[in-house]
Amino acid sequence: MNAPDLKIEIVVRDHLGAIVALITDSGVVDATTASSQISRGEARYVAGPDSWVRTPVKAMPGIGGGYLFANWDGSRRNNLHDLAPGRIPVRLPLPAEAEAEAESEPRQPGILSTIRRALRLSRLRANGTPCPPASPASC
Repeated sequence: MNAPDLKIEIVVRDHLGAIVALITDSGVVDATTASSQISRGEARYVAGPDSWVRTPVKAMPGIGGGYLFANWDGSRRNNLHDLAPGRIPVRLPLPAEAEAEAESEPRQPGILSTIRRALRLSRLRANGTPCPPASPASC
């Protein structure tokens, strides 16, 4: 069975610069999940600077989980970092915090919805589009 090709459009990095999520043409995927899918051969992620150049993403074992790596320009650096739109504040809860949040009642939006909202607002600002009327304070 051939694994489907999932094109990475944008990567999301945390405050240390580590890749925490991939935004593909079919949705948002956690980097840990993508790394394990690549290792097991369940999915094939590809990335590149444009729609013509696409390079397979490799998952390398590392401390704290898999490390995603792609190189399409022949340099030694990880070109996946070129797909990051800039700094988007993302706070990942620690495991103890995640359990405490699961027990507390008002549920906060998940990380994926926070990432989507931050990216949508950054695209609106970059294109010069006025903010949506429901959230003028967040622009």
